[in-house]
Amino acid sequence: MRTIFKGGLIVLGLLIALLLIFGLWLWNATRLPVDLPPSQVPVRGDFVLSQFYVPPETIPSDPGVMIRQETLEGNSVLESADANIRLLYSSTDGLGGQDVTAVSGALYLPAGEAPEGGWPLMIWSHGTVGIGDVCAPSYAGRGERDPAYLNPWLQQGFAIAASDYQGLGTPGTHPYMDARTMAYNNLDLARALHSTDLPLSTNFVIAGQSQGATGALASASYAEDYAGGADLAGVIATGIPHFSPPVIWELAANSDRDEVSASVGLSLYMLAFAEMLDPDFEMDAVLTDQARTVVEKIDETCVFDFISATQQARLSNSTTFNSRVEVPLIKVFSRAGLYNLDFDTPVFAGSGTADKITPFFMQQEFLADACDAGATINAVTYDGANHNQGLLQSTQSAQDFARLVLSGGEVSNSCEER
Repeated sequence: MRTIFKGGLIVLGLLIALLLIFGLWLWNATRLPVDLPPSQVPVRGDFVLSQFYVPPETIPSDPGVMIRQETLEGNSVLESADANIRLLYSSTDGLGGQDVTAVSGALYLPAGEAPEGGWPLMIWSHGTVGIGDVCAPSYAGRGERDPAYLNPWLQQGFAIAASDYQGLGTPGTHPYMDARTMAYNNLDLARALHSTDLPLSTNFVIAGQSQGATGALASASYAEDYAGGADLAGVIATGIPHFSPPVIWELAANSDRDEVSASVGLSLYMLAFAEMLDPDFEMDAVLTDQARTVVEKIDETCVFDFISATQQARLSNSTTFNSRVEVPLIKVFSRAGLYNLDFDTPVFAGSGTADKITPFFMQQEFLADACDAGATINAVTYDGANHNQGLLQSTQSAQDFARLVLSGGEVSNSCEER
């Protein structure tokens, strides 16, 4: 009898904790300041990669202006590109929403002569790479998965441009998962490219995976209000993160605090952003001694090596944190939310049923919410595909979708079948 009573108290305590988390999410979603004062933001991961990444003393006062270009070499080159170009351009600071800052990126042009009207343009919104400057894709390269996805686009005659995102490569801390920052960076990259004489189509698509899926979808959310002149024809998103209250509830109720998984490393990246959102929060204060020696390298270790280090150290939620971290994480979730789900542009959404990074139920919840909001979504499911496989298996369908929307064709709306 005493055992049953004790078990009931534990369940009641968990339910109360979950209700608290749910209430805090709602509170922060409505009350968290949109604009963060610069003095509130600590600096992490700043390194001088080369003089190219050092902004000029006077940055253009308008966002979407090309500052400089140079030829890419080494790991940052895509083998199917005829021209590999590193870029520095101006973009609105996504944290404060007012100042203009410098952001780096890259442009890849296919071989051959550009068609009339320019190469069809795909903006690539990259997934998680880390938070230190050394992880900027235009400097560090793109691992194995992304080139396997991007090279076929070049082979099919698409130009690809990709932002590193604010704080990766350039001064300041990268605000990991901040939707508005990625949206501004993607839209301003398109504007900067179109301010040059490069042979690129005026309309474009934005594609993204995981963190980049949030960036691509956020670009659609902000496109009209922030960049009314941007001709965004469509969005391609795979491995979509979606932190709605039901998703947070499901994650909290079914998480295994003793599981050693990649999600621990991603949570630590989010907590680095939480330090930027709350001046009273310090990540170091919630870490165990076991975790601290790994996390102290978070500024200089990129995602694959960092996650590998967390797993080698057998870090789980219970061995990483000495106190609960749901509240600071919820503040990050609120910043990772989308401005609206009633997108003016059609969306291709690819989901792998075996995805453990952005679980399948999370992606299905996004589709349900977006469809309810009135979005036009062409949804494709890849049975048995994990996080990376879902992206790679979507390549052909994503290219077909891009050609269709760039030519003004009508997209099949999966929402009508729900």
